[in-house]
Amino acid sequence: MKVLYENTGGEIRVWRFYSYGGEAEVPDCIEGCPVTELAPYAFSAHMEEEKLETGLKEGRFLLADTGEESAVNRVPPRQKETEDTLSMLPLALKGMELRKLNLPRTLKKIGAYAFYNCNALEKLSFFGGLKDLGAGLFTGCHHLKELHVTLERGESSCLQEILMEVPEKLSVTLHGNEEARLIFPEFYEEGVENTPARILMTKMHGSGMNYRNCFYQKVFDFQAYDQCFYRARAEEDFATVFGMAVGRLLYPWELGADKKAAYEDYICNHLEEAARKAVGEREKKLLIYLTETFVLPHSNGRDMLKGMIDLATSEGYTEGAAWLLDVLHRTFQTGAKVFEL
Repeated sequence: MKVLYENTGGEIRVWRFYSYGGEAEVPDCIEGCPVTELAPYAFSAHMEEEKLETGLKEGRFLLADTGEESAVNRVPPRQKETEDTLSMLPLALKGMELRKLNLPRTLKKIGAYAFYNCNALEKLSFFGGLKDLGAGLFTGCHHLKELHVTLERGESSCLQEILMEVPEKLSVTLHGNEEARLIFPEFYEEGVENTPARILMTKMHGSGMNYRNCFYQKVFDFQAYDQCFYRARAEEDFATVFGMAVGRLLYPWELGADKKAAYEDYICNHLEEAARKAVGEREKKLLIYLTETFVLPHSNGRDMLKGMIDLATSEGYTEGAAWLLDVLHRTFQTGAKVFEL
């Protein structure tokens, strides 16, 4: 992968990536200097390419190979060699080509419209040190599904700003002292006319905005997030609410006992749907958790377990069916005789 960059007095501003793949990992260091910024339109197809070519020819912009141990093998800015290099570069990683992006710990700033119309972008990873976001950063990015954020406990970040820019449902994983897996539901605004008053009122749909306000001075508030669960139960679909409950229970960073009980209560009341989801999506870890935590202690646990085995078998999930059958054999038996299936 080639990276086009600019040295701005001891810090590196990245302008463009050139790669045949759809994934990029921005290096944390080039020429021994930290990479601190992504330029405006860095991954957008709307970048003025002539500006890049001119900067490269004039020596203001340089090329480095991120595949090297140290990215010091930049292309010399001599005219002929520059022209040869431009003609031999891989395709620019921009627009619909970009699918996944990992940003380094050193990054502090992303320029305006850096991901403009990158509608295939699905996953973005970044650190708490990223504070400065340009305008319209995720305009036209409607398929972003995952955010991975590395934070220290109580550290502020730009996470809320990103969540506000992306109204679609997002899965967010927080890495740090512990790990948390959160879901932020979608939201959208609707203009509703109040005819008698002759005004246009804005109506908010979905619980997503409530969840996006679970921050205090840019620090994520777990308690505020958990307190919004009653809204999600009332307004969101099963997959979203179940994902929230399981995420908090499996990764209980700062999860209070009362909120834990609320999440468990929801799963208990939707146990059959939960089992179908775990089997249908072949999520072994989730299947084990549901079975050991909710099914086996249940008064009708044996019959529920049999039903899950039948479901896994009919779905062709042989690994899950075998594991469930083993649990049935080990748990519900009298002497050497196993209950009939």
